[in-house]
Amino acid sequence: MHVMSGFIRAGVREIFSTMVGTEVVCDESKDDNFTTQMILSGVSGTVSVTGKMTGSVYINFTANLANKVAAKIMGSDSLSDSEVNDVVGELTNMVTGNLKSKMADKGFNCALSIPTVIRGQDVQINPKDAPISLQSHFKSAEFGEIFTVDCFTKLDGELK
Repeated sequence: MHVMSGFIRAGVREIFSTMVGTEVVCDESKDDNFTTQMILSGVSGTVSVTGKMTGSVYINFTANLANKVAAKIMGSDSLSDSEVNDVVGELTNMVTGNLKSKMADKGFNCALSIPTVIRGQDVQINPKDAPISLQSHFKSAEFGEIFTVDCFTKLDGELK
């Protein structure tokens, strides 16, 4: 397991516990699924990082799961797509910010972009030059659906 996977898993568990009020479990049997391409379907947030760590972090939800998570956070079942996008973007920002903080502690300072949300089916993401491609699968018993967190990065130096 790559050390960044541990950072991502811990950050996702903490953020979903605090912000969504639900416990999520990582399916470690699918963790670290190194891929050369990722397919997004549903609602996905992304935040880019630049500096000693360069790349992108994505959180991919089905549309149904994005709506359920946003409804729980916002306390309303009738949210617009724009409101759901805001929640997905902010969760992605928090997960990426948590990773940024942990990586800065290891000497890999970086800056974050603002979050972007992508909606669609079979959207192909190619990490191009990223030598580190990590994917983690998470599930909450409350929501019963899987979401993924993908991180494509390259590091300026060796992570210990």
